[in-house]
Amino acid sequence: MKKRIALYGKGGIGKTTVAVNTALCMARRGYRVLLVGCDPKQDTTRLLTKQPLISILERYDGPCGPSLQDGLIANPRPNLWCCEAGGPKPGVGCAGRGIAIALNALEKAGWFDRVDVVLYDVLGDVVCGGFSTPVTKGYARELYIVTSGEQASLFAANNILAGMQGLGACVRGLIYQERRFTGEDALIETFSRRVNVPVAVKIGFSERIKLCEMHDMAVSEEERAGVETAQFMALAERMLTESGPPDEIYPMDRTQLSQFIRECMPSVAGGKGGES
Repeated sequence: MKKRIALYGKGGIGKTTVAVNTALCMARRGYRVLLVGCDPKQDTTRLLTKQPLISILERYDGPCGPSLQDGLIANPRPNLWCCEAGGPKPGVGCAGRGIAIALNALEKAGWFDRVDVVLYDVLGDVVCGGFSTPVTKGYARELYIVTSGEQASLFAANNILAGMQGLGACVRGLIYQERRFTGEDALIETFSRRVNVPVAVKIGFSERIKLCEMHDMAVSEEERAGVETAQFMALAERMLTESGPPDEIYPMDRTQLSQFIRECMPSVAGGKGGES
């Protein structure tokens, strides 16, 4: 079994939380996992390594490419390896191109053949072709979109769906990061049906996740976090067993999405959305 999975979603929605904890759960089950941070912030691996990793792009040396032998690939847990693609300094260069260079280096070094699962934690929204590199270049065969029921998050999720529809990507599901506001569960369920993408798992709102990460710790490694760990383990199991062709997806245009949210949510006056 070879799984190549990319996580997309609005910046700050919790993709790294999902990526790290899901990778840990897969590794505990005996699967060999490579976690690839595809963000110039280089923050995907910090919960595992406790210190910044040198990124692949930092070692890039022109035509010869980067060497992957000098601490660029960390092995912080049994069966789990991780790295940071890196990118240019803020305001300089193209982050998407950096992702492409890094993934090409990993491929040439044979890393994709050494592991059972490659999990990509991809920068924010799909704002340029470079950020879709894991999909367009065939490095990722399946993708999941992390979202909450907040308007900005749903707009990002819908925008990603529209972009991936044009690429013919295999969208497996939504990962629902609960923000715990009135009507959120129903909104996500209705959005899922409308765009025809199933909810793969609900990650319940948790103060424990936030507290663990403030101490550079993954919540699934906290012995008291049984509920949270079970959610990530369920997601890992789903990702590992999902197969077959995906269903057709139906992203909305901006007008449709705005109307959809208004109709689904209670009004500020306490009535049903759309009522006067």
